[in-house]
Amino acid sequence: MTDDRLTEELRALGRSVAPPVAPDLATAVLERIAEQPVRRTAVEVIRSKWRALLALLAILVAGAVVAPPVRAAVAEWLNIGGVEARPVPSGPTSAPGPPAVTGRLSVEEAGRRAGLTPLVPQRLGAPTGVEASGGKVAMSWETADGVIRLEQFADRLSPFYVKKYYDSLEFAPAVNGYWFSTPHELILEDRYGQERFERVAGPTLVWVYGGLTFRLEGAVGKDRAVEIAASVTR
Repeated sequence: MTDDRLTEELRALGRSVAPPVAPDLATAVLERIAEQPVRRTAVEVIRSKWRALLALLAILVAGAVVAPPVRAAVAEWLNIGGVEARPVPSGPTSAPGPPAVTGRLSVEEAGRRAGLTPLVPQRLGAPTGVEASGGKVAMSWETADGVIRLEQFADRLSPFYVKKYYDSLEFAPAVNGYWFSTPHELILEDRYGQERFERVAGPTLVWVYGGLTFRLEGAVGKDRAVEIAASVTR
C-alpha cells in the first residue's frame, strides 16, 4: 500500500469513527460540580470546580462533533460515499437550476467509458442526456419542473466532491442519504487538498447504493427527490 493511499484511508477512518457518549454523562458532571466538599480549602474548591468545568466542556464539544449519525445538526467532516460535507458560517442564498447534460451517449456506452455500471431511476425513465468522464456518469432529464440532474460515481472519485453547506442537513432514512436543503458551494478537491470551485448547487440529495455515490439535483422538494432515489435499483 502506498503512503498516499494509507493516508487517505486513515483520514476516512478518522472521520467515520463516532465514539459513543453516554446521554447522562454531562448531567453527572454537573452534579459533581454542585457537590460541596465538607473540608476543603477555598483554593482546592476552586481548582476542583475548574477541572470539572473543563471536563464538561470537553464532553459537550465531543458530543456536538461526533454524535452519530449527525442527521439534522451541523456535521464536521461528514462523508457520504464520495461526497464530503463541510459546514461553513454562511453561504449563497440562491442557485440556478442544475446544468443539463449535453452528451448523447447511451447508458451502456457511458458505463464502459466510466468503468462502472450506471443505474437509471425508474421514476424518470430514459434520460435526455448522458455523458461520462473520469469514473463518473452524469445524466439529466427535461421535466415540466425543469432540469433534473443525476451524477453517479465510485465512492472515492479523485478529485472528489466537497459540499460547503451552512444550513442543517436532513437525514433521508428511506435511502440512507442526506438532503442539502439550501444552495451551497460545490467544490472539487484533489488528493493534495487543492480545491477548485465548480458551481453553486441547489437543493440536492446525496446517497450511496451498490458501491456508487449518487447526487440528485433539481427535484422539487425532499420527498420527490427521495421518491426518485428509491426507484434506483439494480
